[in-house]
Amino acid sequence: MKKGSIILVFLIFLLLTSSSWGEFKYAVVVKNSTYQIPDWGLVADTLRLRYDGEIFTWESSVWDISSDLSAYTPTHIAFVCEPLTASYYFVQSSVWPLSRSLDDDPYGDAVWGIITGYDAEDALRLANCQGFTVKNVLGGTMSCDLHYYPQGIATDEGTYNHIRFKYLDGTIVDTTDEGLCPTDRTEFLMDMINADTIDIFMTSGHGNHNEWQLHYPSSGLEGFFRSSNGQLYGDPYDGPNIDANSINPKIYMALGNCYVGKIQNLSSMAPAWIHTAGASLMTGYVIAEGQYSHQHGGTKAFFARQGLYTWPEAFFLANQALYFDIINDTPGSNPPDLNGSALYGDPALDARLDTESGVIPGSMYEEQIEVVPGDTEDTVTVRIVMNREDCPGYTGKWGNRHPIILFPFRAENPRIIEYDPECYAVEVTENFLLMYIWYQGEPPLAIGDTREVVFVCDHMLTSVEEHFPSQPPLPADMVLYQNYPNPFNAMTVLNYSLPQPGPVTLSIYNLLGRHVATLFEGKKPAGRHTITWDAAAFPSSVYFARLKTPNSSQSIKMVLLK
Repeated sequence: MKKGSIILVFLIFLLLTSSSWGEFKYAVVVKNSTYQIPDWGLVADTLRLRYDGEIFTWESSVWDISSDLSAYTPTHIAFVCEPLTASYYFVQSSVWPLSRSLDDDPYGDAVWGIITGYDAEDALRLANCQGFTVKNVLGGTMSCDLHYYPQGIATDEGTYNHIRFKYLDGTIVDTTDEGLCPTDRTEFLMDMINADTIDIFMTSGHGNHNEWQLHYPSSGLEGFFRSSNGQLYGDPYDGPNIDANSINPKIYMALGNCYVGKIQNLSSMAPAWIHTAGASLMTGYVIAEGQYSHQHGGTKAFFARQGLYTWPEAFFLANQALYFDIINDTPGSNPPDLNGSALYGDPALDARLDTESGVIPGSMYEEQIEVVPGDTEDTVTVRIVMNREDCPGYTGKWGNRHPIILFPFRAENPRIIEYDPECYAVEVTENFLLMYIWYQGEPPLAIGDTREVVFVCDHMLTSVEEHFPSQPPLPADMVLYQNYPNPFNAMTVLNYSLPQPGPVTLSIYNLLGRHVATLFEGKKPAGRHTITWDAAAFPSSVYFARLKTPNSSQSIKMVLLK
């Protein structure tokens, strides 16, 4: 097979999957006593069934299952935890070190996330959450990278009434106007969250496990976001509290806040954001965040500036860049937060930047992978091509990072053959390649500049078709497959495929043709998609699922029997 054909198949494969990972192996790690609680056991079983994964139970320590987990070679690890199990000590001393210990290199071996909440119902909602695109950003900080998102609003934690708007046509308006941004933003921001239109919310400044202080460095004339017994609420400078009551899936990124990701008790922020504010993914520090902490800046970079990975993948890659900077003493960086942040949510959730709406810069570079099979080893070429003049390396706490490319395969025993002399160093592991190609003080790379690395690894495939046996070609037309199980009791799974990206609506109708539920409405990429319908609140009857796009629609009949 010619090299160009192999590249084409890789590109198709990446479109077909819900993650940038190809060979998808999902591990569910859960304490045995938690697994024996029916509601929490259902969370673990739901994830196992959803991803055709395996469950690993531990007794006194997650290290009990490290050998079995290593043998399984997971690409994703979901730690299903009751909230008080997911302590800062658990994150720092168990989750992070375990995720790096599954092979011989020092870097991370799997994307991980902690599935938890105020109660098991919250965790089950995370386990069943469907992918979504991020179009609207809301910033409680000007450091939210508004420019890189289709549209949104940034507010200033240090200057009263300072607000910035980004519109879909690319226009950015910056103003200081009390009529547009009140002096105390507490109610303003909470009302926007409760409007269920925000896809990602970012904060910065002082924080604790149960609060975020809106103004910085002093609290000044502004209030707080606080949490108590699973409820997130705004506590204004003056006036009554405003409860969070939001249901749309969103990312909460505590960008520059100390301890906001630390679960100290049931009144901590993380369970409350999941329980009452719609957070499907939350990233927060379990330690004091400081001047040189840059895990979260890297997450933002790989999500919106470069690579455009899913949020959990971006979180994973940010940590690999951080570890590389520690090992290599990258100029300008001095990161102290290697194990200091937690991600709450499904590590395989396909939550990524909406690239179909608005005017955005897009990825800094294009990623290319070529594979040439051999008899005993395969040759892999990884290349980036600059899409704009920019600096592909560490540019500060919340700026760019070194290019890292996730592989759509597992590269066993990788050995570097050659790389461009402009690359100062290269790291290649079983699941990613990092290029150190720019450091502070150098001029930006130009549009069209390329950097290339060639390595070999143990033979992966004799043909591309053999390597991707579980991914048949996409149908030429939209398809809504029959749900399973059918008949069903309370819960069923629907699958559909789209030949091209675009808007789609999946709705449920009763036997009389009346609309009773909308399972999804929004944009989806081309490929296969899965969604679960929890019909526990509906009576036994015949129902119809209808999949609709601008050009066609399809329906299937489903039987609910209780």
